[in-house]
Formats: sequence, C-alpha cells, structure tokens
Amino acid sequence: MLTPTTGYLILLIFGVIFTGITVLIHRMDSKRNGNTMTAEKFNTAGRSVGVGLASASIVAAWTWAATLMMSSSTGYQYGISGPFWYAAGATIQILLFAILTIHLKRKAPKAHTFLEFIAQRFDKKNHRLLLVFALGTNVIVTSMIILGGAITMHQLTGMNLYLAAFLIPLTFTFYTMIGGLKASFIADYLHTVILFIVLAIFGVAVYYKFGITNIYEGLQHLPESKQMLTMASVPGLLFGIINIVGNFGTVFVDQAYWQRAIASTDKAASKAYLYGGLSWFSIPFAIATILGVSAAGLGISVASPDSIAPVMASHILGTVGSLLFIIMLFMAVTSAGSAELTAVTNIIVTDIYRHSINPTASSEKLLKVSRFITLGFGLAMGLLSILLFYLGISLGFVYMAMGIFVSAAVIPVTLGLTWKRATNKGAFYGTLLGMIGGVSVWFSSAYILTGHVTIESLGQLYPMLCGNLAVFIVSGIISIGHSLLSSEEFDFESLKEKFKSFDEEKNEDSSPITEEELA
Repeated sequence: MLTPTTGYLILLIFGVIFTGITVLIHRMDSKRNGNTMTAEKFNTAGRSVGVGLASASIVAAWTWAATLMMSSSTGYQYGISGPFWYAAGATIQILLFAILTIHLKRKAPKAHTFLEFIAQRFDKKNHRLLLVFALGTNVIVTSMIILGGAITMHQLTGMNLYLAAFLIPLTFTFYTMIGGLKASFIADYLHTVILFIVLAIFGVAVYYKFGITNIYEGLQHLPESKQMLTMASVPGLLFGIINIVGNFGTVFVDQAYWQRAIASTDKAASKAYLYGGLSWFSIPFAIATILGVSAAGLGISVASPDSIAPVMASHILGTVGSLLFIIMLFMAVTSAGSAELTAVTNIIVTDIYRHSINPTASSEKLLKVSRFITLGFGLAMGLLSILLFYLGISLGFVYMAMGIFVSAAVIPVTLGLTWKRATNKGAFYGTLLGMIGGVSVWFSSAYILTGHVTIESLGQLYPMLCGNLAVFIVSGIISIGHSLLSSEEFDFESLKEKFKSFDEEKNEDSSPITEEELA
C-alpha cells in the first residue's frame, strides 16, 4: 500500500507535466509556423494527423481504466479464455470502423461530427435522437474511466474515493482545454509508449519470479480447472458475446473515434484504425494474462474480481508494482478521458450551439465556447462519478450494461453512411425501439431467472446477454426491414458541399437547416 500523499502527488505531477507539454508545444507551433489556435484546429486538429500519431491515439483512446481492470477480472474468473474474449471482442469494432472512415471521408470530407452527417443524411428527429445516444455514450464511457481510476487510487494509496473521482478528471481537463484535439493526440502518443513499457516490466517480472509452470499447476488444482484451462469455457464465451455487442456501441456511437478519423489525413484514416486495432489487442490480452490468469493460478483471493489487477501488481513487485500500475492506469485514464472530453465538446459546439443556437458564430466565439464546454464537462463528470459510487454501481456493471443503452444506434448509423436505401423512419424507430426492447428483455430475463429485479440480478451474465442481443436484433429488423420495404434512395453526392469549416466566412449556404431540407 502506498500513502494517500503519493496518490495526490501522482495526480498533481502528471497533470502539471502534460499541461506543461501542451502549452510548450502550442507556443512552439505558434512561433515557428505562425499557427494560431482556431475553432477548426481545436476540434479537428487541422485534419492533418498522420498514420503513426493517429494509430497511437486510437490505442490510447481505446485503453480505458476498464481495459486494465475488467480484462484482468475476466482472466481471473474465466481463465485463459478471458484475455482472448476481452481483447478480440473489443478489437473487431476498431477494425470494422476503418471501413466507415473511408465512407465518411468520401461523403462528408469537411464534417466535424458523425451527427453533423446524420443531420444531412436523415431528418431532424433522427439527429436529435442520435444526439442523445451519442452524449449518453460519452457519459457512460467517461464514468467508467473515472470509476476505474478512482477505485485503483483508493485501493493502492488509500486516497478518499470521492475525492479521487473528482480530482482525476481535472488532470486531463486543463491540458485538453488549452490544446484541444491536437493536445489529446500528442498526450496519447506519450501515454501509449509508457503503457507498453510498464506492461513489458510486469510480463518479465511474472515470468522470472513465479514461472509459467507454477501458475499452470495452480490453475490445475482449482475446483473450476476445466473452465480455467480451456477456450471452451461457457462463461468466457458468454462474456465474449456481451463484450462484442456492447463495444460496437461504444465505438460506432462514440464521437471520440469519429473525430480521430476526421482529424486524420485522407490516406491515414483507414490505415490508422487497422494498425491501432491490431496494436491495441496486445494490451488487454497481455494484462489480463499477466495480472488476471496468473493471480488465479497463484491462489490470490480478493473481495471482488474487479480489483484483482492492482492487488496482483502489488503482489508481483510490492510498492514498485503498485506505483507502476497507478502510472499505467493514469495513462489510460487521461488518454481516454481527454478523448471523451474533446468528443463531447465537438458534439455540443457543432450539433447544438452552431446548429441551433448561434449558426453565424465566428471562429473566435466557437473557440471560447469549446473551451468553456471542455472545462464544464470535465467538472460535471467528476461529480457524476461520485454519485455512481454513492449509488453502489460498480465498474463491471456499467461495462456489461453499456451495450444495452447505446448499441441500438449502431445499425442505423452504419446503414445511413453506407446504404442509399436506409430510411428516416427505419433509422429512428430502429434506434428507439431497439433500446427499449433491449432494456425490456434485460429486466424481464433478470426477473424470470432470479424472481426479482435488483442491481445484483441485472448484473448476472444471462440477463446481460439477453439484453445486449435483443438490442441488435430489434434494431436490425426494424431499420433494415423498413428500408427494404421502402423505395427511397438517397443521393450521397449531394452532401459534399453541405459542410463548412468553422473558420470559413458565413454565407447563405451556412444558414440554419430548415425542416424542408431535413425531410
């Protein structure tokens, strides 16, 4: 156990370091290249990011606190199948997303958010509904990021849980507020390097300190050894299905991933997601094996599987292990948190403020609003995380349930971008009824299986599985079915001139979108 002072110092030191780096790079860029920060650069990084930086940013943005905590939990509970199902179940989405980046770049080269595209592709109802889903996704993801970080800081340093939940967002809010999306990319690159270094240290330490043979023999002596030593583990398979379905929503409906495609050059966008997805696979697969499966084989016991990662890190290298794990987790929290902050800022500025409140706002005004929103959302998420702790909602529960709440939008959004026959009504009712159907099946199955509906019964594997699958089935049937029955066809070529840079002078074409244009 480290001291609470150590925890506060880590938050302070790294927060100051990354804020300082952001300010320094921002000033150097201004002096050398004469570049000044504008609303367009703040929200899109100038659309000039290359493959390497974009790939590293995708790895960092997809490495949440849950990536370290929940992946280790699956290895501890399900054995060798856990690391694979966690890593593979969350890599598929990133790889497939590369296809959507190509469509977005071709059909809406100057779009700022995927919702801005939706506003032109579908009608006003769809834009508003998907706006709720997108912001909901960002809130859920940011909550998990902060929950995981606060739990670990509390376990390893004794920091006050509520204070940790409030302070963690501040560490990435300030540098994001200064440098915008470009700052997030630069910090992500540094975070990714540190993540892999610490991961390598833990892997080498486990190998030489405990040995593969000792861990394997320990797994053989467990009561559930057959489950722990085979890829045919039924609980592991069920988790894998839930993981795959749930994570489609947190990629395809999360602006954080769309904006990395938007910020990348045309040639870099799709490659970045392929390289980033394959690189990211190694992080949860390795960490779950090193800190999860190994802990089960060594017979380490914990009150909750969600907390096995920091306990095992401390068991491997003592105080040094605890410190390294906190640093690794801090890198994950700040990277993913910064990505979500910029995502929310871009959505509110583009799809609420500029779309409906002040369509003629200047670039300077949009930049001020962007920074204000970044600061406000960062503080608000700290308070929301405290509320979740107070309600007793765990990291594992939020992770497993997220797909039920956000994945109903996946198929309508994908069809809207790739299929000219996708319809307004099919997209709207597919999204809305898909979510309602998923929640209904989730609650119903929990009641049927346990006789009551509580957080504990809702958090079990089978109710989670039924709810996640129902979302996709209902949403797919409605959105695809209505499109097949309709004879509507959309002209994607009409979209290319619909989007304008924040820095361009306003003209007649950039006036508020009317109901007739959206119909």
